Amino acid sequence: RAAMAIGRSNLRGAWRGLALCLYLASRAPAAPAPGSYAIVSTVVSRPCDVALERDCRAHHTELRIAALAWKLGCQLASVGYAGPKVLIMHGNYSPGSTGMLSAQGWRLYNVTQDLHALYTTVHGRPAPPLQLPPKKSSTVQPRNDGWATLYKLYAWSLADFELVLHTDLDVVFTASPDAFMAAAFRSGLVFQALPEKAHRGYYGLNTHMMLLRPNRDVFATLMTNALRGHFVPFTRTEQDVLETMFPPEVSYRWNVTGGAVPWPRHKHWGPDAEKAICRRHTNCCPAPNERGR
Repeated sequence: RAAMAIGRSNLRGAWRGLALCLYLASRAPAAPAPGSYAIVSTVVSRPCDVALERDCRAHHTELRIAALAWKLGCQLASVGYAGPKVLIMHGNYSPGSTGMLSAQGWRLYNVTQDLHALYTTVHGRPAPPLQLPPKKSSTVQPRNDGWATLYKLYAWSLADFELVLHTDLDVVFTASPDAFMAAAFRSGLVFQALPEKAHRGYYGLNTHMMLLRPNRDVFATLMTNALRGHFVPFTRTEQDVLETMFPPEVSYRWNVTGGAVPWPRHKHWGPDAEKAICRRHTNCCPAPNERGR
């Protein structure tokens, strides 16, 4: 009886896992047109921890986030990129903000309720149980915004496109990414991000920019791993989840021809990005929703 009870318990767990994967897979759109690609970014309007994040009160308001996204679209146009642009969004945005971004050509996907359907609480939710990995970091960052960065994984659900270049808002482009995307198509590249060791004690990923092929099965697996805590904790963000599926030690295998494709010319500025954007692309500052403020 005990064995049967354990078996039934395991079966129920397996069905729950299957149901989660099926739900996630069902969120993905139809198959892409051959050769199609997009630039994607993720924007999250949220409260934050002032003790851990510099200037976070201003940085994460919906007006501020919308202005940064508009400046990203403006600088992409300035370097000659005219292809599709997609914003994965969390939070409530005013009609003025969404109208400003739509007029610039952004396709807006607000997935706030999707994640709420998977996690009944997002803000202040308890940390998921962590697996005991064969390797672990000697340091774990004291970040509490992992639930927010989780939205980046939705880039894998954008199956309208064959390739996606996901970039953070604090990146300054100095050349069009078109040549990079064309090279990625030719190479058969599946995933590419920047390797980073930092204080991990092993090589991980920095995902301020990453190239990926949307895939509903990969999306379901990534989200399942994230929601169940199946990753090695270091940044406590989506980077840890991606390192589990795309280990940097074997990242060359995700490229059919071997070796990385050179990144489009850009610089990741972090907290000082807006000043750098305005110096490089003066026509992009201020954003329409900042004028007269």
